Amino acid sequence: MIKEISILLLSTLTFGAMAQDQKVVIIDKGSSYNAPKKRKDPLVTNNLNIIKISPLQLLVGEINLGYERVLNEMSSVDFEIGPTLSNIRLSVQGNHFFDPGFGPSVERTSGVGFFFGTGYRMYPLRGGLAPNWFYVSPVFKFRQMNYGFRDYSNLLPNVKGSEKDFNFSFNFGSQFWLEEKFSLDVFAGIGLAYESYKDYFMTSVYNGTTGLYDYQWQQDSYSGVRFLFTGGVKIGIAQ
Repeated sequence: MIKEISILLLSTLTFGAMAQDQKVVIIDKGSSYNAPKKRKDPLVTNNLNIIKISPLQLLVGEINLGYERVLNEMSSVDFEIGPTLSNIRLSVQGNHFFDPGFGPSVERTSGVGFFFGTGYRMYPLRGGLAPNWFYVSPVFKFRQMNYGFRDYSNLLPNVKGSEKDFNFSFNFGSQFWLEEKFSLDVFAGIGLAYESYKDYFMTSVYNGTTGLYDYQWQQDSYSGVRFLFTGGVKIGIAQ
């Protein structure tokens, strides 16, 4: 019995020694699995001065030029200024022509005005990364549109009208940097607007003495508060 146990123990030790000297070779024949590409992080810049244009504002008669100045990691100030053009037409004639059906015809003519605005931007994400990504901004803006009224019969002199807007809104937006010096600023907002305008329309009164109609301009004025919805896209170039 002792002999059999000795033989079994010797065999076990011999096999273990052989196993320690044995080499295992693994052949990698490749795999069809493709590892997912690493997602590229959005570009973050440290630009302090950004000049901006708002091409979509042309639709409402504004040639909008802007400037943003970074104050610190959390905030910046934003300015905009430019001329306004009222009664922009789709064609050379006909869009703002008034024919009362009798008497002289009246046209509402275009004019040049101006606007300016300013806002304070707060960049709250990730402890502040101005001027990158999401921001909140209270904005004040004044705009004046000037226009005129023309009597085609030349019975009355031309007169000028105007519309004035005092706007206050909270804008929410995000500024994306497509390149180191090129940004796309998309925003929308809601607020209140106080507007007033001064228009004119032509009136006529029959003159029993002459048997003719006497024409004159009648002023029409209005002022009031309304809800304001804003939105747009600004293209920025850093300096």
